[in-house]
Amino acid sequence: MVSIALAAPAYAQNADASPSSSAGYASNEIVVTARQRNETLIAAPVAVTAIAGDELFKKAVTDTRDLIKIAPSLSIDNGSNGGGAAVTLRGIGTSPSNAGFDQAVSIYVDGVQAGRARIIKFGMLDLAQVQVMKGPQALFFGKNSPAGVISMTSANPTRKFEGYARVGYEFVADEAIVEGAVSGPLSDSFGARLAVRYRNMDGWLRNTAGQVTLAQWPFAGGNPANLPQAPKTTRPGEEELAGRLTLSYEPVDSPFNAVLKIAADSYSDDGPSAGQQLYNCGAFSTPVNSYAAAPGVVVADPFGNCKFDRNYSNGALPAGRADNWPNARQNPYSKIKMYLGSLQLNYETDDLTLTSITGYYKSNARYFDNYDATVFMGYDASEQEKYRSISQELRLLSKFDSPVNFLIGAFYQNTKLDFFNTAYIAPLPADPATGKFHDWEKLGQTKGDTYSVFGQLIWNVTPHIELAGGVRYTHETKDSFLVHSYAHPLLVAAGVLAPVGKVFPNNFSDNNYSPEVTLTYRPTTNLTAYVAYKTGYKSGGYSVSTNLIPATITPASIAFESESIKGFEGGLKARVLDGRVTITSAIYSYKYSNLQVNSYNAATNSFSITNAAAARVKGAEVEMSARASEWLTLNGAVAYNHARYLDYIAGCWGGQTFALGCNVPNANGSFSQSLAGRPLARAPDWTANGGFDLTVPTGRDLQFGLSGNARYSSKYSAMDNGNPFGVQPSFWLFDASARVGTANGAWELALIGRNLGNKIYTGYVAEKPGGPITPGTTVQLMGLPNRGRQVMLQLTSKF
Repeated sequence: MVSIALAAPAYAQNADASPSSSAGYASNEIVVTARQRNETLIAAPVAVTAIAGDELFKKAVTDTRDLIKIAPSLSIDNGSNGGGAAVTLRGIGTSPSNAGFDQAVSIYVDGVQAGRARIIKFGMLDLAQVQVMKGPQALFFGKNSPAGVISMTSANPTRKFEGYARVGYEFVADEAIVEGAVSGPLSDSFGARLAVRYRNMDGWLRNTAGQVTLAQWPFAGGNPANLPQAPKTTRPGEEELAGRLTLSYEPVDSPFNAVLKIAADSYSDDGPSAGQQLYNCGAFSTPVNSYAAAPGVVVADPFGNCKFDRNYSNGALPAGRADNWPNARQNPYSKIKMYLGSLQLNYETDDLTLTSITGYYKSNARYFDNYDATVFMGYDASEQEKYRSISQELRLLSKFDSPVNFLIGAFYQNTKLDFFNTAYIAPLPADPATGKFHDWEKLGQTKGDTYSVFGQLIWNVTPHIELAGGVRYTHETKDSFLVHSYAHPLLVAAGVLAPVGKVFPNNFSDNNYSPEVTLTYRPTTNLTAYVAYKTGYKSGGYSVSTNLIPATITPASIAFESESIKGFEGGLKARVLDGRVTITSAIYSYKYSNLQVNSYNAATNSFSITNAAAARVKGAEVEMSARASEWLTLNGAVAYNHARYLDYIAGCWGGQTFALGCNVPNANGSFSQSLAGRPLARAPDWTANGGFDLTVPTGRDLQFGLSGNARYSSKYSAMDNGNPFGVQPSFWLFDASARVGTANGAWELALIGRNLGNKIYTGYVAEKPGGPITPGTTVQLMGLPNRGRQVMLQLTSKF
């Protein structure tokens, strides 16, 4: 969807935080920065969906997952561990279940890259604009953007004092939201803006687990002290507090300006796997646990139903079990704290603009949960991920009144990831030396440095034809290691776990050139056609989530290679019917080599990152926005995306037989499967959305508004290993809202409905560890349902 809305003052909502640089555009122009320069949406030869801050505000969008309803080829789903979320664009994304992954869809907030998907928890607070740039963006957005970029820009201070306050209550989940911002000048040169949001949700899921009795306990010799406990809550909720302070400096009649933004977010919930439930139980009519029962013996969860709905069964640890278990608690939980700082300096003359962006991002995520998906708490893990990134970018942009102009720049980023994992997967007696029941404590770390330089030349061959070419050179190093700081002595003695202190190191170094060439034809200001050859790159690294099983793990087996992308894209953009209708379209074909894929290794009961030899993504998309009348706007989009592996030998899914494709022999006598010709995970062939917004005056300075939106997705695999039982069927989502308020926006009362059809769907499914398998028919799966129906009443006041 292309959003057309009257722009706020440039000083308040300029996309690149340069207060004066968007001057000269018409008030109804969408200005994008997909090529690190201000261009109208029609003129930019890039496939980009731009969503104005006013529209986000009107739709009460507070979560990046809501962007999927207005950018059809985008998918954002929660994850229960690892990276924290699965973000996919045009069928290319990153699984959430391995902390060693950087995102394939790069996320920028106020010009600062955050390669960790947890940034989606930051929320859509007081934004000026969101741009979704599709396809590889290596030239302008640096490392790790092979699928595209989501760029979020927050609102800047305004030249006069103003602000807003908003309160909302969502009835289904009992969610309360309070949000507000104040903005204005501090002097002739200084401005400030402060935005804050708090929300608290009781929960929309239901935990049906109760207290396990000795008769229900699956292990011999049980006693009440070792029984899992009933959960503390039947409605897993969330709580979040987020804030951002923006300070701007724009001296009068000076070419220099600066914007400093400091943001923080504190988030907590009742466990990252809250809602994870078993289904596809086949002959086993209820969820079962067999990880340590006698061979062939399965035990039913007395509180589970093996249905994919909004009821799940999740217990709590026995009393005292978490006392000496780092980061664990008796009940599941998550706590995430994030900090983001951005300092942008601009020096602008008639011919040149020099820009500096200094970025700082820090996150600390701690969580504990049951990944067994039954009340028995059979596979538990606590983790802590500390991530820190410091970055510096310099750009020099020319604006000569000549046929040739340029952009040159340099980028540096230093990152550090500390990962601490503890797990319980075997029901062993307490370690007599330490009293610990859990099986291991594992330390992982990755330190990285990225250096890159980039440049582009733009040549206006004629007044209507532009030829642009550029390249980015990247040098990246990563030093990583994994080691047990504790391992249960019985598992070490049996050779199941690597001994304490055995280090699994990795030193990664790589160089890459990512060139790009674009030919653009603009016969008028209302029509642009372009064709481009584009490349991309995503660096390799280390699977820090891998379990250290000495029989199958070596340092080389944990490492994964860089992936590269090359291909073509073409597009047509037009504004017709006196500017009332905007249409953008694109066709593309890209080949991905060494595509990074997350796979489940049954031998180690862990996820590891491997490389698919090749994959191809090709498709077409069309987006439209129209102002049908003074009161009515329409929008719609449709995307076809054919994402298939060309060559990939992958691990077999649980229960896959020789006849079903588990027939590619390995050197050790085992078998794998070929996924050549199979679709990538979370890559539907068809997606579409359409909507309308109607605002009519009702007299007495009041106006009434009505809006609706629908989104369609065809079926897709929600599993990385191609398990046919993990296919998400096609579905529709429907949203609608009604509002009444004053014409000047002084106040507004809105009733907002999302997912009104209460559709249950998921973007990520995994196989249950230790679950029973009937070859060819049954392997128990675990899925996280997305949020269901929401009905919110919201009051907004602007001043």
